[in-house]
Amino acid sequence: MVIEYRCLTGSADGKAAILSFDDILIALFNLTLDENSVVAKDAVLSLINLSADEDGARKIYETAKEVHPKLSLISKAVEIITDENAALADAWCMVLSNLSRVELLAYNILDELETNPKSLLQMAKAFAKLDYNTKKNKLHYLGPIFCNLTQTTRGRELICLNKHNLLDKILPFASYADSIVRRGGTIGILKNICFDPIYHDIILRDTDDILYAILYPLCGPEEFSDEENDMFPIELQYLPDTKTREEDPDLRKMLLESLLQLCSRRRSREHLRAKGVYEILREYHKWEANIGKDKDCLLACENVVDILIKKEEEIGLDNYKQVEVPADVAEKFVKEDEEYLKDLL
Repeated sequence: MVIEYRCLTGSADGKAAILSFDDILIALFNLTLDENSVVAKDAVLSLINLSADEDGARKIYETAKEVHPKLSLISKAVEIITDENAALADAWCMVLSNLSRVELLAYNILDELETNPKSLLQMAKAFAKLDYNTKKNKLHYLGPIFCNLTQTTRGRELICLNKHNLLDKILPFASYADSIVRRGGTIGILKNICFDPIYHDIILRDTDDILYAILYPLCGPEEFSDEENDMFPIELQYLPDTKTREEDPDLRKMLLESLLQLCSRRRSREHLRAKGVYEILREYHKWEANIGKDKDCLLACENVVDILIKKEEEIGLDNYKQVEVPADVAEKFVKEDEEYLKDLL
């Protein structure tokens, strides 16, 4: 029967039919814990399909709360994900990733996670250790989970200010070549944090490790002068001629958008200039125009460069985010960008 349910979840009509019957959902919840591993796996895979869109995710989360006795879907997912011997850890990661993608649910999920102060730390440890799971589950989808949680103010606070340095555990995977899911989730975290000016001082801290994580995927094998290299964070100096750039244009754009957000304050702009960000983007722009050839990335790069090449006297304000842009002007800017993109490349 559970295999039939999983087949049904492969189509929009099938998903709609199952989601309309609470009893079927409750049966699936119970089957995820079945002693028969094949039955349990098919039940969890069904939940992945059912939670793939926002309406399905909301329905699953709300229905789980109404089960008697109450089923804590989030606690169960975290318990399995952080179990080193769990065979279905990856599947449960995908369920939790789908649920947390809905912003309202992300708040609720964080509330549940905070009932056990060790939950986020255990998840971060599992993510940071590539061979954590003995059943060869990769746990790549923990990256998107953390990214989804940092949609929220509380999520960013927990990741950035946690005494266990959760951000430091996640950070190295911004350039993880073997999984775009893990890499993209990590870059998404960086973008979400950069959009919150509260954390700009942390991002631009003296160690340069977060700035390095943002810039490294945008760097190529180009040679720079000794003077230019001396400006860069130490790990970006004299990169080998085998260095390649991030291959996914969506991720490149997210990194560039992160840099743009860091340009909001004068202090941050001056720091970026001092660290050679303009020089790095100068070479990146050449590469994108001739090899990467993604218009959105080119525009995103130019938006950052346009700010960094200006003197602060020309800019004439400390914080861009304090400027009120009228709706009609903002709409005009969007249209101008659209027109510009048509002629780019």
